Amino acid sequence: MSVPLLNSDQQRRLGTHLRLLVADLDTLSESPELRRDGPAFARVHAAIAAIHRAAEEMRAALALPFDPGPSVRRRVAAVAEVWAARIDDLRAHRLEGYGPVSPKLAARLDPLVEEVRTRLEELAAAAAALPEGQG
Repeated sequence: MSVPLLNSDQQRRLGTHLRLLVADLDTLSESPELRRDGPAFARVHAAIAAIHRAAEEMRAALALPFDPGPSVRRRVAAVAEVWAARIDDLRAHRLEGYGPVSPKLAARLDPLVEEVRTRLEELAAAAAALPEGQG
């Protein structure tokens, strides 16, 4: 008897994040600012198409069921979780790659970043109380 690579919750998590990624890419590709001619714009559209293909290949390789759209519960939770992880990149010590960081910045910035992260975690927890239905 073989053991599946992913349980149903893991499949749902991967599927939801891939679906949100594709939706964000679709929004980008349809933006008026990107509806211009030129090699730079063509390169952006080609990169978006390549990411679409890679996401579909991941979905197929892991036999993730097609998800026409995650429920509002899963969308809210996923957005909150993704941003909670990304917001940590705004901490003072993570900004060194963009230039010298004031020694006083961490004391001022990091508590504010933590506040936003806490609110995002609260949003993810609140989403858990939403109905699981589609749409």
